[in-house]
Amino acid sequence: MTDHVALLHDGRVLADGSGRLPSLPRREDDELTGALRLVGADIAVAPTARLADGRRVHFVGSRGAPPRGRFVTPTELGDDDHAEAVARAVTELDPAHTPPGRPDWFRAGWFDRVEAWVDRVLDGSGRSRSAPVEPVKTWSISTVARVPTDAGDLWLKAPCEHFRAESRVHPTVARLFPDLVPTLVAVEQDEGWLLMEPMTGAEDADRADGAGVEVARQWADAQIRAVAHVDELRNGGCAPRGAEETLAGFRAVLSGSGELALLSADELAAARRCADDLESLVHELWSAGIPDTLCHGDLHLGNVAWDGRSLRIFDWTDGCVSHPFLDAVHLARFSRSRPGEPALETTYAARWRAAYASADVDRCLALAPLADLVFQAVTFDGIIASTEPGSRWELGGVVADILKALPTELATFRRRDTTRTD
Repeated sequence: MTDHVALLHDGRVLADGSGRLPSLPRREDDELTGALRLVGADIAVAPTARLADGRRVHFVGSRGAPPRGRFVTPTELGDDDHAEAVARAVTELDPAHTPPGRPDWFRAGWFDRVEAWVDRVLDGSGRSRSAPVEPVKTWSISTVARVPTDAGDLWLKAPCEHFRAESRVHPTVARLFPDLVPTLVAVEQDEGWLLMEPMTGAEDADRADGAGVEVARQWADAQIRAVAHVDELRNGGCAPRGAEETLAGFRAVLSGSGELALLSADELAAARRCADDLESLVHELWSAGIPDTLCHGDLHLGNVAWDGRSLRIFDWTDGCVSHPFLDAVHLARFSRSRPGEPALETTYAARWRAAYASADVDRCLALAPLADLVFQAVTFDGIIASTEPGSRWELGGVVADILKALPTELATFRRRDTTRTD
């Protein structure tokens, strides 16, 4: 698939020799970097648009003088779909027409404010910023940027309003487990900004083997220790997401999610028929003897840095107090294709068996995959509802896919459960 890049300046857009937007092959791992380099831009100025045929248009800009080239009005573009998307983006750059829910990093002057803050917090630290802040990933949920300094790069993350609590959750977790999270340099809680030291082993290419099992081992130990600090965690921004909160959220999803329209009448009816059984099973999970504790909420290897020596778990946007086995089965679900990773559930469960001998750990392992689907439906519905409508395609369909899968997943569980009890 080919994507296009719209470099905007003073209501006009850069066009190639044929009067069309510059294009590049789609690469999910570095979309923004490729788009910026293609046209010599610095930042994204509006959310990426997805056209009806699946093509994407990246809207970028320059913090200084724009690169040389031919700039045209949107109506002069040779592709009508591009012309419409560009015209809309130009209109929305005007603060009077910016859609509600658009994150601040798409607004003029945001990077200037970030750099001023970075310079203040680094003042007197023995290092200073040596170049402009460079965005690496920018979308509706967050932006991550490289901060060059004269003593090596730092990393900055800014979450959307929905995830602003991350700037409280991460420091709270860091106080309890400083060696398990990225090292913080500074936090701006009002803005939600996190300035962090770099990590090794965070990318698939350099993550050491055995990451899943290592996470299972270390994270189970940390969660067990965190049981004694639940009040501190809640006071530090970790939302309570126990059985009742989870089920209340799920009932709200089934009754009013914006993604219900993506289901057929039969699919929606099937999902709703599962609700009572799922509620009973979720309650059973929470009654199996394992206490609520610190949960990451979206634990998978994409949020893990492991270089063979040091483990760091990052992206605490969903950090909460909940049933710990939700993290374990979520990690397992996204690690199945990796050699040696299936052992992570056994490793994880062994720590809890030793700490809570009277708990039914096997039952927790059996029930948690269904409960995690319920939990994730609530999580993603909240994210999507908080995102501006034009950007909902980025995560669109996740809630609908979960609801469609639940009847099959429940039936599979019932078959296995009947076999187990026969």
